[in-house]
Amino acid sequence: MFTQAALKRKSVRNYSPERFSDALKAKITRAVKELVPLYDDAVTNFKFCPANTIRDVVKGNLVKAPYYIILSAKEADGYLENVGFMAEQLVIWLAQEGIGSCYCGMGKPASGAQISDTYCITLALGYPAEKESFRESEEQFKRKPIEEYCIGNAENDFLEPFIYYARLAPSAINAQPVVYEPDGSSIHVYRKKPLLSKLEQMQRIDTGIALAHIFLYAREKGYHIDFYKGDKARHDKYIYFLTLNIMEEVADE
Repeated sequence: MFTQAALKRKSVRNYSPERFSDALKAKITRAVKELVPLYDDAVTNFKFCPANTIRDVVKGNLVKAPYYIILSAKEADGYLENVGFMAEQLVIWLAQEGIGSCYCGMGKPASGAQISDTYCITLALGYPAEKESFRESEEQFKRKPIEEYCIGNAENDFLEPFIYYARLAPSAINAQPVVYEPDGSSIHVYRKKPLLSKLEQMQRIDTGIALAHIFLYAREKGYHIDFYKGDKARHDKYIYFLTLNIMEEVADE
């Protein structure tokens, strides 16, 4: 279940040398094919890469792991947010399977690397080392108080659990840049303006990661979400991305 996986997930930085079986690799490949994009026409690529070949593809300060998934995408509006949205669905699936992962935001393509479209980020993955197990309780999260990530009327009983699970999503340097504005059955999603321009890409990916938590919670609880662009750019302090309208799933007649 998503709620259980979200509560135990953590960014794993120390891995066991245990290798994946061929059956597990095939299962991961199938899971990638089942990921839901934020946009129907989005093109996002997942390239599975073992540790002994990663340096031929991505250079930089990567967490040492047995395996990596390199994410690239075709540039279009919201493509980085879509990368985060799809990648986090995989991260949650991996956690359910007992597999750890960590976003590596400091990498860049190696010279002559065969990468489709535009490189975005790398995901390290493998079985966690014994000293780095998954979380056992929500008290182990370090997250900002509600007034720092929720604007407007935060007292919305219907939307509170959606925002709660979005708050548990990982973010680069734990900056937690995503801001939510509850509005009836809708959530307007913003992000804070980055202090450094080089953080712009990561904060856009972080936004998609947080949206994945809302989407997965809604799917688990039987709700449907409409994503749309609204006229909500009224907060000069934040950058508006989109609005989520959450409703009960309508059964097919």
